[in-house]
Amino acid sequence: MHTGELAVHGRLERREGKVLLVVDERLSGHDTFLSAALRLDQPVHLSELPVRILTFDDVTVLLPLVPALPRGQAGEEWSGTLLIPHGSRPPTIPDDLAQAAAEAGVDTSGWPPAEARQLLTFLGEAGSGPVRTQRIGMIIAALAGHS
Repeated sequence: MHTGELAVHGRLERREGKVLLVVDERLSGHDTFLSAALRLDQPVHLSELPVRILTFDDVTVLLPLVPALPRGQAGEEWSGTLLIPHGSRPPTIPDDLAQAAAEAGVDTSGWPPAEARQLLTFLGEAGSGPVRTQRIGMIIAALAGHS
């Protein structure tokens, strides 16, 4: 069962004996490290190839979970439809950041998802305590500067 379909294309890469499907355009707004299915159209037709979605700072890679792909040449193009079971998930703003934004009069409702994910990752890496408080201040200052 899937809740979303997304047309994707890219090129094949081989790393450590595995075939990876590198997506031409980084996926944004979808959780990573989750499983999905890929309806592959080229270089071969596969109705539902199970894959893991791996999105990093500048690239998304689909890692096949079963060895169903032929030995493709590095750089060979592929295309298909990603069948996403979990849909698009907007980032959730933590309570402490939401409270600080409200107190500063900063509106977070129009925050672009890519920017939100980057800043929320920055905040999440701080854990709790003074570093987190400092980072919340930095985020609020950056958001206030956009207004």
